[in-house]
Amino acid sequence: MHHSIFRSQSTSILIRTLSCALALGIGACSSTNDGRSGSGGSGSGGSSNGSGGTTASGGQTGSGGSGSGGASNGSGGSGSGGSSNGSGGMMASGGKTGSGGSGSGGSGAGTGGGSPGSGGAASGGTTGTGGSGTGGGSSGSGGASGGGATGTASGGASGGGATGTASGGASGGGATGTAGCPSPAMFCSGFEDAAQPPGTTYKVNAAPGDWTRDFAIDTMVKHSGNSSLRVKSGADSGTSGSQYRMLAVPVTGTAFWARFWIRSDMDLGGEHNPFAMASPDDSPDKNNSVEFAEDVGIAFNTNDDVRWPDGYGRLMNGSTKPYVLPKDTWHCIELSFDSAQRVQQLYVAGKQLINATNYPSMALTEKTFKFGFWTIHGPDRHMWYDDLAVAATRIGGCS
Repeated sequence: MHHSIFRSQSTSILIRTLSCALALGIGACSSTNDGRSGSGGSGSGGSSNGSGGTTASGGQTGSGGSGSGGASNGSGGSGSGGSSNGSGGMMASGGKTGSGGSGSGGSGAGTGGGSPGSGGAASGGTTGTGGSGTGGGSSGSGGASGGGATGTASGGASGGGATGTASGGASGGGATGTAGCPSPAMFCSGFEDAAQPPGTTYKVNAAPGDWTRDFAIDTMVKHSGNSSLRVKSGADSGTSGSQYRMLAVPVTGTAFWARFWIRSDMDLGGEHNPFAMASPDDSPDKNNSVEFAEDVGIAFNTNDDVRWPDGYGRLMNGSTKPYVLPKDTWHCIELSFDSAQRVQQLYVAGKQLINATNYPSMALTEKTFKFGFWTIHGPDRHMWYDDLAVAATRIGGCS
């Protein structure tokens, strides 16, 4: 009987002891900081692990936690650009990156995480929010790398780009800002700059000197833009004293066109005085040149062989009927010189006035175009030129 009671009591004590040990074991598991899994908690970030030591207080797979900038963030954390681990342990539930970091641009890394986490793709992307270069620069304002390696950037690796459009442009309307320049042009100028037009040669039958003795940029009288080229009168003070006051530009090929607007303070159509010409060279000479001139009205003149518009000039009955361009008015002139084929054409305001075939009497080689004024018979005067272009084909722009 006593043995039975003792055995029963021993069994009861053993069961109570085991239950207590089991309960204590469970309690220890829920309270120790080194257990395998826990209820959560949050680490503060850091460059390696969370605040819970080797593993965050929530275990290797904490259920939440927000990383302030680690490469491993919590489920809803936002990566601020860092590369350290989140507070949720080695592998927070949000994946390796924040749920939605965004690259803000700049030349460095964006604020987003590395690769996409549970919150979606990082908005920083391979490139930052990059702006656009306004002058054709090699790269814009955006960073070379944004937040995530696979995020979507709002900008681009390069803003303006190596081939961006420059705001000024080396060729925006010609070296002097002329509108309506053909492409390509042998010469084109709206005479907008104070300097001698690029590509022109100034020579005179007088002592050498600066081109401004005989020419000026005029901001008061112009066809378009801000200014024109004025040819000074020989009566003006400080001029070279040369009767030949022209600028010369080189031309290529055996034929070319010239278009310009011309104006004078006297009617154009008197005795022999050249305005422009196709010549063998840039010397102050007119031999073997095809002149656009006045000679009993508007005409072509080559070595005193003259061609007028039909019905004008020196008529068969011995009378004269000059074709006159009125003074103080802009006139659009188009000239076609083809001395090899011996065909010369004149258009005024888009209308053909002269079509001289088999002219001159022999083929010539013309290598320059000259414009200005040459006082041969006079009287002297002021002349203006604007929007002048020289090209291999017809330029137009008069109508």
